[in-house]
Amino acid sequence: MNIWHPSKRFIKRLPNVLHRQLSDGIENFPKFDPKYIRNFSIIAHVDHGKSTLADRLIEIGGVKSLLPQQLDNLQVERERGITVKAQCASLRYSYKGSEYLLNLIDTPGHADFTHEVGRSLSLSDGAILLVDATQGVQAQTVSNFYTAFENDLCVLGALNKIDMPNANVRTCKMEMSKIFDLVASQITEISAKTGENVEKLLPQVIEVVPPPQGNPDAELVAILHDCQYLSSPGSVLFTVFIKEGTINSKDSICLLSSGKTFPVREMGVFQPEPLPTQNLSSGQLGYLILKVKDVNDVVIGDTICMPGSTVEPVKTIPKPKPSIFSGVFPDEDTDFRSMKESLEKLVQSDTSVSMETDSNQNLGKGWNLGFLGTLHREVFEQRLAQEFGTSIIMTKPSITYRALLDNGKIVEFNSAKDMPDSYHVVKWEEPVVETTLIVPGDYLASVISHCMSCRGIQKENSTVGEGRFLLKFEIPLIETVDDFYSSIKKISSGYATCDFEDAGFWETDLTKVDVLVNGDKVDGLSMIVRSDEIREVSMKTVKNIAKLMPRELYKIIIQCVIGVKVQARAEVKPYRKDVTKDLYGGDKTRAMKLLARQREGKKKMREKATVKIPRAVFRTL
Repeated sequence: MNIWHPSKRFIKRLPNVLHRQLSDGIENFPKFDPKYIRNFSIIAHVDHGKSTLADRLIEIGGVKSLLPQQLDNLQVERERGITVKAQCASLRYSYKGSEYLLNLIDTPGHADFTHEVGRSLSLSDGAILLVDATQGVQAQTVSNFYTAFENDLCVLGALNKIDMPNANVRTCKMEMSKIFDLVASQITEISAKTGENVEKLLPQVIEVVPPPQGNPDAELVAILHDCQYLSSPGSVLFTVFIKEGTINSKDSICLLSSGKTFPVREMGVFQPEPLPTQNLSSGQLGYLILKVKDVNDVVIGDTICMPGSTVEPVKTIPKPKPSIFSGVFPDEDTDFRSMKESLEKLVQSDTSVSMETDSNQNLGKGWNLGFLGTLHREVFEQRLAQEFGTSIIMTKPSITYRALLDNGKIVEFNSAKDMPDSYHVVKWEEPVVETTLIVPGDYLASVISHCMSCRGIQKENSTVGEGRFLLKFEIPLIETVDDFYSSIKKISSGYATCDFEDAGFWETDLTKVDVLVNGDKVDGLSMIVRSDEIREVSMKTVKNIAKLMPRELYKIIIQCVIGVKVQARAEVKPYRKDVTKDLYGGDKTRAMKLLARQREGKKKMREKATVKIPRAVFRTL
């Protein structure tokens, strides 16, 4: 028997418990008819208790919880207290004399991971919409509901944290009924923390959520949903959904995009630990362990079939368009080849990240990565360090602008070096997002004022409950990149929430600002700036660079320029040797000659020397 050993992604459990589960699984896990299978997700705003509810449901399914938030397997998830990757667990549950297999999928709640939510809902037939009774409906709750609605899923309402003293059950039910058109009497009141009424949810899932459509005896068609590289070289664990047919433990499978065949080394289900089984059939979520030598052979979302099969590829949700971009370069102590391999594996697992080769005059060869938001970018960098031990330099995030040229062409660019010459540009455009906010009445004026200061245009202002308002603004994306979310939280004492959706482009006026260090242009520090912010941004930039640059024996001059026109200037003072200290008297012209000679020497040194920009400057900026 091949016992799977958890890698860094999975939290280490007690070995004897894991061994017992694996041994029991191969002998006792039955094969389920699709009519006794239910696939459902839990969707909610961040911190509304999805992972805690998943723990209680897993316990009801007969698996004892060894650690809280069992489905939050990544180290970054436990450190930040958020769900980043959707995880699944297969629960066996007896109802009215029949045994059912309930495949539970826990989804992220933050706006930056909406693509992961969409991928998970595409495998589900129903969803539990969870709302915190102390906070009510939030912005991401609305977004996730409409994602489920677009996927034509059955939605069950659940109100969490009813045991809290400040829970407002009646008001929250009214909000859910008004916004989501749910019947208030059918919304289940639960406490995921204490387990109160949680057992009522699974019978509802069985009664309301339809079984998956598929035939176990048909030709195999499966979807490759996710992958995880194991500690054993070349071994990859794939999360798969069986749409049609059956896979047996001794079969070989084919990845349709590459056409390559791989023997199945192990298969099974998640409970939530990997539990080996003899087969996986139509309607089931499980895993396959394959031996894959080339990373490029694997494409997330690929169709799995039997060798020689002529099945059509399964249509999956399209890859999202990145919102922000950052250049990624190896740190001084990082090997380029190992970094490339680590990036390819992590990008392969996180399909919402785009990756293109890039180069920088000061940082060397690297890549330009696209992300769905700043939190997504931070989590990716943290995972790269924790899961692969790779230290990187990531440049300041940028967004995609558009330029309409005088020849009628439209050019998109996300870095200053790719920015077209302004002489040929008829019109500049910047991306805009529709920002949905749910705000308590006490903070309404402050939040509206902040959105207006971010060049926002108000589109909607309506009530969603007692003393709570739903706002919609169109705001330039660049205004939301840095600290918009944290500012809204600070202004509203943490009560307001927001969500973002693409809303096209606005016309704007852009200028390329270059940074010169002793007259030499530094490509990695060039900026795309709005014309009305040139002076402010330039002054701030030169001051920050001057603070970070180490002193030399000669003066370092830092300038922000547009063409040949200097917009801001700062200096780094040189080290100065006291050349007059040995003089004990005489005419002052002797001291003046020594000082003049020193100035001439420093001038020649500055003209001939090449200033090396420390990597710390790029990392800090």
